[in-house]
Amino acid sequence: MNINENVKPTNTISAYLAGFLVHATQLGVGVLGYQRIVAGEAGHDAWISVLLAGLATHLTVLVIIKTLQCYPSADIYGIQLDVFGKWLGTVFGTMYAIYFFLSATVILRTYIEVVQTWVFPNLPTWVLSAIILFLAIYTIMGGIRVVAGYTFFSVSVTIWLVCDLYYPLQYAQWEYLFPILEASAGQLLKGMLAMTLSNIGFEILYAIYPYIQNKERLPRSVQTGVLVTNLIYTFVMIVSLVFFSEGQLMRTIWATLNLKKMVYFPILERFELIAISIWLLVVLPNIMVFIWSSARGFKRLFGWNLRSSMLMILPVIYLISLFLVSRNDINKLNDIFAKIGLYMAYVYPFFLFVLVKWKQRKSRLKEGAADATVQK
Repeated sequence: MNINENVKPTNTISAYLAGFLVHATQLGVGVLGYQRIVAGEAGHDAWISVLLAGLATHLTVLVIIKTLQCYPSADIYGIQLDVFGKWLGTVFGTMYAIYFFLSATVILRTYIEVVQTWVFPNLPTWVLSAIILFLAIYTIMGGIRVVAGYTFFSVSVTIWLVCDLYYPLQYAQWEYLFPILEASAGQLLKGMLAMTLSNIGFEILYAIYPYIQNKERLPRSVQTGVLVTNLIYTFVMIVSLVFFSEGQLMRTIWATLNLKKMVYFPILERFELIAISIWLLVVLPNIMVFIWSSARGFKRLFGWNLRSSMLMILPVIYLISLFLVSRNDINKLNDIFAKIGLYMAYVYPFFLFVLVKWKQRKSRLKEGAADATVQK
């Protein structure tokens, strides 16, 4: 396997689309119910924890981009091969490929739970899971350009769903936010950690980097996408804090959907049902990008083609979604994956950046010593 990947110009995407991809993978099912978890740690200062978590995300994205810029056109699989060697690099690469398709599994099963809870209580899991995975694989087979185009369409037609929070703001009790900074530093930190599952997704940069055309514009595009995500999370959290009392918020599992129940139109009584249906357009890019990233990883590591990789991944995702039946099972999966995501998305990039810099410095010293020997 080559460290750098040679991608045909016809298979590349613009840097601004990478910003849409990162934004779309961050803003998924997590936004529907993260408020209770974060507020449970930081209280009415939860919005500060969301902001701090956003700043940590910006810093981590910067480190990821700096790591990728050390190579002409490498992805996470090639970088790990260069840093750790063939065997250990393959092991770490396999772990990252598994992490990507587990991300898709968590998103898929969580969205199915929302649909079953709010819209179709008697709808079997195997039916909805099969439909969503079929839509995902149909798009993925078109390549990253098709996935990126669908992501752009998804973000464009669903961003307005944030605007309907104007309705619950009419009943806001702004005194619920005071006193500000009542939470301790430890509580704010726990609130930041509680945002992990909602914020992760930006690590797909490791997989899509070789497919970016104008790589010099990537930092601005991606940081803009992350900024939009952070602003949405912060805004939704503030609206939730001023609408619900602290006791109500602790008893509300899907706070964002409860906020949407306040939306009223003369011809539409249950707007949240429409929002859940439209939210499939938001969830699909998450699933597609993560499955594509995982399939590309297995292709790079073991030489399988994209179709064979997906034929191996999709049955595993499908079976896991069927085995998760109860609310407790899904909660346990989300908790475990949040801990894994903390290390894979936030901690590991700093470790990898240090190793890449150290290896490049070591290589430069060797080259300098070799040149000095030749001159003598």
